[in-house]
Amino acid sequence: MNKSGVILIVALAALITPSIVFAEEATTKAELPSTWLELGDVLAQADTQPTDVKVSTDEPFTPWPRRRGPAYPDDDWRSFGRDVKELVPTIWDDTKATFTDKWALVGFAAAVAAGVAIDAANLNGQVADHYQRKGSQLTKFWDMVGDVGGNPGAHFAVAGAMYAVSLSRDDIKTYEVSKTLINALSVNGLVTLALKGIADSESPNGDDFGWPSGHTSSSFCFATVMHKAYGPWVGVPLFAFASFVGYERIDARNHDFNDVISGALIGIAIGHAVSQNHEFKVFGMDIIPWSDPVRGGVGVALVKQW
Repeated sequence: MNKSGVILIVALAALITPSIVFAEEATTKAELPSTWLELGDVLAQADTQPTDVKVSTDEPFTPWPRRRGPAYPDDDWRSFGRDVKELVPTIWDDTKATFTDKWALVGFAAAVAAGVAIDAANLNGQVADHYQRKGSQLTKFWDMVGDVGGNPGAHFAVAGAMYAVSLSRDDIKTYEVSKTLINALSVNGLVTLALKGIADSESPNGDDFGWPSGHTSSSFCFATVMHKAYGPWVGVPLFAFASFVGYERIDARNHDFNDVISGALIGIAIGHAVSQNHEFKVFGMDIIPWSDPVRGGVGVALVKQW
């Protein structure tokens, strides 16, 4: 137990038996979920879509802090309109969550410290000397791959495509991931631009506002959100590509070494914080796996700390 807070755990366990028994009002005769994700969806429906409560005419949809899935499941255009209206409030909420997340703050501090330390140790100069002697190591094709694939516009395009597909197919999981991506990329873009304006450093190619690298921060932000949503089979290749983008930025002499390192740390910090803020909660509690080693039971726990 964390000594700084009190943990409230409500365990829904299956003892010895190979199935988990849910209360009738929570499942409404639904089939047993086979994964933790499906279990979360069942609990989400029990929390936000009770079958025995009539929807108020004053509130024809569930507000975004308590909603999982589109506002109007049977009307894609109305759901899209509602999401547009809620975009700024949700981005602001994610921004506040980012700057109150302790790990995100550690990431920001590390990004600044790394940027200063690398510059002070003249590692930027050593990298520049290397490329001045040997020139670019990448072909024009691979330079284009890094430039286009690492562009924040490409990341927004992928997130937008995921959002459109999820609406048309009523795919709640993809819908939630796409919205998390859009917000995380938005917060990342705003923070990166603000830091560029504050630092006002020069890139190796002579452009203004070099630190931190926007391509790198956006690529790592994208990879972090996807890793937290889909696991390492998706996340690891995306982190590898984000690393390639950072290398390409240096190889093309668009950025210095510290621009890329700081950008990566910033992207990871923001991707983590926004993903955490979008994780679904039941009655304000997190859903986690649970087991009883004494009696041999397994299930889920609802956890809240304050």
